Amino acid sequence: MVQVASHAQNAYLSNISIPRYVRANSGIEITGRCRNLSSPAIFAFSVSWRLDGGPLQTMPNIGVGAPGITTGNFMPFTHPVLLNASQGPHILEVIVNTLTDTDPSNNTITINFTALNSWADKVVLLEARTETWCPQCPPSNTETDLLMDNTGFAVAKFHMSDALNACTECITYYQQHNINYTPAGVVEMGEYGSLPITPDHFSWGPAMTARAAGVSPVELTMTSAVNQTTRVLTVTLNAEFTYAVTGPHQLNVYVLEDNVPGPQQNAPANYIHNKVMRAMLGGVSGTTGVVPNSPMVGTSYTRTYTYTVPAGFNIANLQLIGVIENSPGGFSNRYSLNCVKRSATGVGINDLSLANITLHAYPNPFVDELRIEVPGVSGAASVELFTLDGRTAFQRNLTLGQQGTGLLDMGGDHLVNGAYLLRISTTKGRAEQRLMKVDRP
Repeated sequence: MVQVASHAQNAYLSNISIPRYVRANSGIEITGRCRNLSSPAIFAFSVSWRLDGGPLQTMPNIGVGAPGITTGNFMPFTHPVLLNASQGPHILEVIVNTLTDTDPSNNTITINFTALNSWADKVVLLEARTETWCPQCPPSNTETDLLMDNTGFAVAKFHMSDALNACTECITYYQQHNINYTPAGVVEMGEYGSLPITPDHFSWGPAMTARAAGVSPVELTMTSAVNQTTRVLTVTLNAEFTYAVTGPHQLNVYVLEDNVPGPQQNAPANYIHNKVMRAMLGGVSGTTGVVPNSPMVGTSYTRTYTYTVPAGFNIANLQLIGVIENSPGGFSNRYSLNCVKRSATGVGINDLSLANITLHAYPNPFVDELRIEVPGVSGAASVELFTLDGRTAFQRNLTLGQQGTGLLDMGGDHLVNGAYLLRISTTKGRAEQRLMKVDRP
């Protein structure tokens, strides 16, 4: 994703946002802002774009009423001609034109992107820094909790200088961002240098939404299981490319914990931390050597990690984020190609099969609520809802009654209509059932 401000006198462009990877042959809207760096005011402007040095696509002049675009101000625009690109890498130039521009040398923004005929849906990664003593961390925590509810977003919170900083490799990793304040957020590892590491938590959501408009050249899937007796977590991360992207590539799995109580200045009582980083299974630099520098399209590249969960962490509240990175320029130019997120399901033994228990969930299709029946099983259970491409859309711990029944209310989780796989895990086994989500009649 590119969000660039190229300064000029008087006019320049900002907020031109094109994802790093887009759908090929699909109309892309070019929007942005015409800004004024210094007087005189701008009373009319036009924007042109061209792809790969081709013909200019110029929009009609936009008139600006009094007092015009004055110093430091802007006017948004939407170019009427959609961008369509065939598969492969491209160069887009976007140019602003005004009559009062005294320095046209910086009027052009150049953006590199790649269009894909075959792609995977994109999950956008936010790495946030927080501390229990930070006065602005409570509102930023609320903001990130809202972002976590979006199935297209993955959020990890790094505690650097407080009682929750138990992950040594997490601290070493995040210090490479050279952040010395909190709260701070880095979206997609700050690819292209286009998103400044910023304490403005209200900007994190729009930045992630803009990047989620793109797609990914790699399908990432992840499975996991926890042995509750030995507390050994096993995670398998699998990457399959739809388009060959030159490496180097790294794999990693973030282990996080939800519902962690902790002290917090300027926060309400019973303040809770979510997505607290507990471990990076690929270490500070990620796991290299699994995905080659020139990956083959359609080939699976897999790495299995094991991790013994410390006694102080709640297995039932563990969450996982699988990440595949591309780092052509080292840490300063690394970015997330894609992510996948899910819970770390706790079970009593490692090899419980899907045939050990029976699951009946109804109604099917469902709207918001599901009645769960697991005959002969009562007590604690973990329930997950997956999209058919393996992404976790919903996860909740559930207590089954004496008759093996429970009720799931997903009305507040904003599930999109479509097919899902429901999985329930108990101490007696696991079971799955296909379901369909529909709107209320």
